[in-house]
Amino acid sequence: MSLGSPDNQNVPLPAMRRATSSATGGNGWRGRDNTLPIAGRTMSTMSTSSWTTASVTDPNNNEGLFFTSYNPLAPITIVMLHVLLSSHLEWAHCWPKLSEYHILLPDLPQHSRSRHIGPFSFVLAADLIAQMIRDHAHDGRAHIVGLSTGGFVALELIRRHPDVVLSAFCSGATPVNDLWRSINSQPKIAYLGLSVLLHSPKSLLLRATGWAPDYQSDELLKEIKRNNSSRLYEAGSKETGNWSPEDMAEVGKKDKRIALVAAGKQDNVEGMREMGQLLQTLGLTDGKTSRAFVVKDAIHAWNLQHPLLFARGIRAWIERTPMPPAFEPLE
Repeated sequence: MSLGSPDNQNVPLPAMRRATSSATGGNGWRGRDNTLPIAGRTMSTMSTSSWTTASVTDPNNNEGLFFTSYNPLAPITIVMLHVLLSSHLEWAHCWPKLSEYHILLPDLPQHSRSRHIGPFSFVLAADLIAQMIRDHAHDGRAHIVGLSTGGFVALELIRRHPDVVLSAFCSGATPVNDLWRSINSQPKIAYLGLSVLLHSPKSLLLRATGWAPDYQSDELLKEIKRNNSSRLYEAGSKETGNWSPEDMAEVGKKDKRIALVAAGKQDNVEGMREMGQLLQTLGLTDGKTSRAFVVKDAIHAWNLQHPLLFARGIRAWIERTPMPPAFEPLE
């Protein structure tokens, strides 16, 4: 199965199945010399076996939250959370650039292989992600990456379950401005417009979204169309519209190190600046190192525009090294 990127031609895909056991399958990560330096030591990566998937069970459902697990022998876990209506497949061009980390990619509730769990809300998603981390992440904690809806879920996760979060990298997740609120005051109309766009010629869709042709995926587009229901779109819009500066203040009081990233072409840059300052003000230790950035050339879903840069930003934030030059601080 191909996801349409030249970067992924030699990347094996996991067996797409459900399991109730931990994702402790074989090693799928290695450097050019079959070793990986981590924290001043070298880890051998010679042995290999198939990569695995697993599910985390919601006690109120008969089946679990679907997720895939990559590089399970890597010692540090990253969880990556997708945008509304999408699926874990949107990270297909980003996670391979983070091969030194254990990666967990869930489908959020009411999306793709987790569509049986709902109705969608930030709270439900955060609670299930927290359980997944406790059961399957190394040491029961993880660095959290979220884009748009995934970013809001990451912030809700910090608010409700700070013990499972090492740090967070959130793009396109800030309380909405008046323009966004007016556009989404009629979610049914916005949903119809999106539906027309999704079923328009692909060339029009790419121009409208900024999705780079090199990273387009028929499989991901198929999942987005399947997930595109008025019920899910309205739920996601309502949750986003209800997220307030007061909610962000509660997140800041949890004292977690958070990168807030605004896509310069489509996101609320000034709102991101204000929220970054709020997090720094409320932080006591790690929280004081929270920062806001803008990537001026980026569209909202820029993991499908510049996945290598997105991954470099994640790595720099986790490793506390200087951010790539494209990440301009919002002071």
